[in-house]
Amino acid sequence: MNLKKTCSVIFIGILLAGTAVILPAQASEVGRVPIPATSAAIWQATDQQVAALSKAIQTEVFDEVHPRAFAIRDLVSALPSHSASLPPEKLAQVKASVQFVATLAERLDATGDAKDKAGTESNFKKLQGVLSVIRADYLEIDRK
Repeated sequence: MNLKKTCSVIFIGILLAGTAVILPAQASEVGRVPIPATSAAIWQATDQQVAALSKAIQTEVFDEVHPRAFAIRDLVSALPSHSASLPPEKLAQVKASVQFVATLAERLDATGDAKDKAGTESNFKKLQGVLSVIRADYLEIDRK
């Protein structure tokens, strides 16, 4: 009987140890957003994330701010590699703006974690402004 308990404890320990190794790997994948193949599709995905972020802020669901802000960051970060049709000077502007989007994602995360609605709204408005500037370069290309 003592041997059965010992085996059970060892089995449970091995099971828990295996779970501890597997769960962190899965958790790191949860925050990943799939990157579409074209800049137009990236903008569509970005718009969906921006709408969801806006709703989260308005309804004060601050747990949603982090994943939405970082999804937007990741999507926007992918734009330069999907923007061969942009002139070099516009591409340089996009690359610089990508860095500011990353900074704003960090700020949104911090204000969201603090449940600071005013700060989160302020950072969100800045993000929307940067996204509008970046998008203008793409709209200009689409009109040609």
